[in-house]
Amino acid sequence: MIKGIFRAVIRRPPTGGILRRVLTRSSYLDAPAPLAFAHRGGAADGDENTAEAFARAIGLGYQYVETDVHATADGVAVIFHDPTLARVTGERGRIADLRWADLASVRVGGAAVVPRLDEVLGAWPLVHFNIDVKADGGVERRSPP
Repeated sequence: MIKGIFRAVIRRPPTGGILRRVLTRSSYLDAPAPLAFAHRGGAADGDENTAEAFARAIGLGYQYVETDVHATADGVAVIFHDPTLARVTGERGRIADLRWADLASVRVGGAAVVPRLDEVLGAWPLVHFNIDVKADGGVERRSPP
């Protein structure tokens, strides 16, 4: 099963017995035809996971964008695929070890900044984002109610 298309709902049959699984569709992917996703914001066309890449993909008509998230040392969710800066920026360092103030000046491909998740989601509120959280620090842990 493709992750995210269906969510499983467990129900006990009225007569008792074993549990059965009922699949229900998620409205996130409801569409009359296959959906095109701009992977890493359209990384095939150059820079990846930048505001410029997202703008380019959305300008081409993409309504679904896949991206990746890491958390900085001070808890800021940033859009970046790798745990380290080296491959994309040529800089050294792990995102989890850097503060946002340090990361804010790092450039992807020499031009684009590493974007914050909240800024990207705010810039395109009607676009559907598929967010791949790459590290535990990118998820806020909450106790069950």
